[in-house]
Amino acid sequence: MYLAQVIARQGKTFIVENEQGQQHHCHARTSALDAVCGDYVECNATSESKHVIENIRERKNQITRIDNFKREKTLAANIDHIIIVVAATPAFSTLLIDKYLACAQINKCKTTLTINKAELLNTNHVDINSLENTYKELTNNFVITSAKLGYGIQALRKVIANENTILVGQSGVGKSSLINRLLYNNHIKVGELSASIQQGKHTTTNAFAYSINQYGKIIDSPGVRTFMPIFKNTQQVMLGYKEFLPHISHCKFTDCQHINEPQCAIKSAVNKGTIKQSRYQNYLEIIQEVNQQQ
Repeated sequence: MYLAQVIARQGKTFIVENEQGQQHHCHARTSALDAVCGDYVECNATSESKHVIENIRERKNQITRIDNFKREKTLAANIDHIIIVVAATPAFSTLLIDKYLACAQINKCKTTLTINKAELLNTNHVDINSLENTYKELTNNFVITSAKLGYGIQALRKVIANENTILVGQSGVGKSSLINRLLYNNHIKVGELSASIQQGKHTTTNAFAYSINQYGKIIDSPGVRTFMPIFKNTQQVMLGYKEFLPHISHCKFTDCQHINEPQCAIKSAVNKGTIKQSRYQNYLEIIQEVNQQQ
């Protein structure tokens, strides 16, 4: 029996990496079929070429979303740091950023907001100053990059420590290209086991973890058009907005939803400019989506 970390899965086939850095193809016992990228698992080598996942260790957190069929889908587990990637193109919505930030806040993850394709920012009239003004205080890091030109890669590399980091964002924002740069262009040299999962395609269809050093992994996640984290209730949405937290206890009603209630400290903070209007409007939209799901 040995301890390993899941670095990829394709259907019922998994790739795990043990503490010595060796990778193995695995199948899983029925009780371990829910293993995802980032999970720590107990494995058994039943023969020289056959390895089986016997058990999934308890997760410290998991990044889960509602898919297009309204099913819960876990993307990755045991995440320390979420890097949210948007780009000059395709066009992005701050609603998507705010959903990722709420997900990170609930899961106690550090956050970095990365604006990629810096070479196209002026051409596409992206208001960087507005984005920085809104999000610099809400994230641990705000980084502008160009995977094409190599700009900002060193700054991004500095914020990645000995931890499990996942890159998230829309399709086409350049997550895989950024990882390629972060790994000194060795991203595509992932070995035969890794190639068998990716099926020779550079487009990411499944979450895949790459070693950045002896202790850290960086996970390339599939691009999404939309993202909706799992919120147990509307109260959890509020807790996902870190700038709400100092104000919530000052509302007149303890069950205040911060929508139409009188003497609401959150709405007062919005009116004073302490909380950004754009963030509050996105909060209302997320609340509406949560209510529709319940």
